[in-house]
Amino acid sequence: MARDSAETREKLLRAAEYLFARHGLDVPIRDIHALAGQRNASALHYHFGGKRELVLAILEKHTPSAEEIEAIRADLRARIHEPRSVVEAIVRRFSAQLATPDGRDHIRLTFQITIRAPVRRNLLIDELEDPWETTLAAETALIRESLPHLPEEVVRERAVAGLLFVLLQVAERARIIDDEDDTQLVDEDDFVTNLIDMTTAALTAPVSTAAAIGTT
Repeated sequence: MARDSAETREKLLRAAEYLFARHGLDVPIRDIHALAGQRNASALHYHFGGKRELVLAILEKHTPSAEEIEAIRADLRARIHEPRSVVEAIVRRFSAQLATPDGRDHIRLTFQITIRAPVRRNLLIDELEDPWETTLAAETALIRESLPHLPEEVVRERAVAGLLFVLLQVAERARIIDDEDDTQLVDEDDFVTNLIDMTTAALTAPVSTAAAIGTT
């Protein structure tokens, strides 16, 4: 790919990442072109093929390699008998993205996409073809495995809810950082520790009799 073409592609990628994070996936293509400084109305389609492919390119940019995914799984498996330790590993992996502007945009975009169907449903599928979903699904599965003392239907619900809660809190902190609203920010270490505490407490909370026997 020629240098100018590569630079144009990167500008479009970064502009889309910025706008999607703040305004959702329904941002008009013309707005992406404008922020990227592209006058050619077909630039995005030329470089990516369409908006869906552009979103996938953004996710691929931040998706761990197959080796990194396996390392993440191995680390989580080593913690499997302690829910708090599993939660800590997940929280720290997500919160590490807060350090850079594109990392913050990515975590905000990840939350938006994850709450949509079928991605939310796919969090309960242990093996997927999409590496990005595979990573999230693996984390969800390992949360489930760390809660063997709870009924399976409760574990499934809590695992997805727990992962989405972590994503939401980290995405919201990313927004606050980008908005430079320092009055709402606690210390980074306190944020991480508190998020680990809250998520662990929710995952391991006592189960009511109705939930335990699968009735309403």
